[in-house]
Amino acid sequence: MYLLVNFIVALTVMQVQAGSYVPDSDRNTRTLQNDLEVERDGNYRYAYETSNGISASQEGLGGVSVQGGNSYTSPEGEVVSVNYVADEFGYHPVGTHIPQVPDYILRALEYIRTHPYQIKDYYTGELKTVEHDAAAFNVYTRKTQEASAPRTRQSTTPKTIYLTHPPTTTFRPLRERRGALKH
Repeated sequence: MYLLVNFIVALTVMQVQAGSYVPDSDRNTRTLQNDLEVERDGNYRYAYETSNGISASQEGLGGVSVQGGNSYTSPEGEVVSVNYVADEFGYHPVGTHIPQVPDYILRALEYIRTHPYQIKDYYTGELKTVEHDAAAFNVYTRKTQEASAPRTRQSTTPKTIYLTHPPTTTFRPLRERRGALKH
C-alpha cells in the first residue's frame, strides 16, 4: 500500500512539472502587437506579433471567406510562413515549406488521362474505354475554383426490417439435438 501511495504522489508531481514546462526561449516573450476589430456584420480583422518572431494576421468576411497568414522562426533559424485563403472553394495554403506534387507524378497523371486503357467486352467483343479513370483524374486535379460537393454521411438511425414470410428453419434446444444424436 505504501509503495502504491508513493507511486501515485510521484506520478502527480511529474505531471504537474511537465505541464508547467516552458522552453527558455519562450520564457521572456512579450507581445509586441495585438489588434482586433470586429464589425456588426460579422466581418473581423486581427493581427498579433510576439518578440520571439511569431506573428499572424487574419481577416474574415462575415463567415463567407477568410484570408490571412502566420509565420514563425524555426529552430534552424529559417522563417516559416504560410498564407492562406479559405472560402466556398476550400482551404488553400501557400508556403515554401509545403510539399509540392513532383513533376513526374503530374506527367504520369496526364499520360493516364490522355491514354485510358481499354477493356474487351466479354459478351460483345468490343473494346470499351474505362471512363472512371478519367473521372478519377479530374477529381484529384480539379480546378481550385470548383466547389467541392459536401460529403454525405451514412444514416445512424436504426432501421426496422419486416419479414415477408416466416423463417424456414426452426430452433431446437440443444438438449433435443443431443438426444437425437444418442438414438
